[in-house]
Amino acid sequence: MMVDLEVKIEANERVNGKYYRLVFRSKPLAKGVLPGQFLNVQINPGSGDPFLRRPFSYYRAAPSGRIEILYEALGKGTSALARKKKGDVLKVMGPLGKPFTGRLEGGRKRVLVAGGVGVPPLIFLAEQFPSAYLLIGAKSKKEVLPKKQLALVKAKVLYSTDDGSYGRKGLVTRLFEDILRREGPGDLFIQTCGPMAMMRAVIEIARREKIPGEASLDKTMACGVGACLGCMVETTDGLVPSCTEGPVFGFERIRL
Repeated sequence: MMVDLEVKIEANERVNGKYYRLVFRSKPLAKGVLPGQFLNVQINPGSGDPFLRRPFSYYRAAPSGRIEILYEALGKGTSALARKKKGDVLKVMGPLGKPFTGRLEGGRKRVLVAGGVGVPPLIFLAEQFPSAYLLIGAKSKKEVLPKKQLALVKAKVLYSTDDGSYGRKGLVTRLFEDILRREGPGDLFIQTCGPMAMMRAVIEIARREKIPGEASLDKTMACGVGACLGCMVETTDGLVPSCTEGPVFGFERIRL
């Protein structure tokens, strides 16, 4: 059940050259959460600046109520969030959206393809459900997460970096092509989240090889409940709000 309430920050720290990790507690916001769902955060409750809430995927959610968000300081809102300290208050709405498929039928091997802001929900998914591979694309080694952040992942983790400073040199889709050559497409299931150009390339490869899968189409979800229509995506059913119809959509439903 969705709730909207105030929480106190327990930790807000930089974990590498790219990501910050935010921690707070709320049993209602953590109850029944599945990977792929998200929260809408009012960063300065009562001030109206920034006016719009910011959506963040759940990075982790425990029955104890402990919730973690992994985020980048990219603009005004996330930069303001990065300046928050322990004890500061946020107003948070959630859980929102439709999650990734958890248990797979027919013995399919799960392959996760992540990049940028798509990394947190796929780490959460790989911690909750066994996966064959978690493929992570980054610009350079400074964006690679500390190993302790991946300690609970139930998958083989492979990195690609644009500059070749860590893992395979090139885009993460090259890693994906490597896996296809190694495993064959027959029993794979792909789940992807990240920059739209990356996901478009992953979906095109999957369609070419007739591999089923899902993508999380992250848009500007200002309201989170389908009212503002700011996160519309084109599907086989026409334009629909990503915040309520998604953000996770099957490849067969997405119009690129």
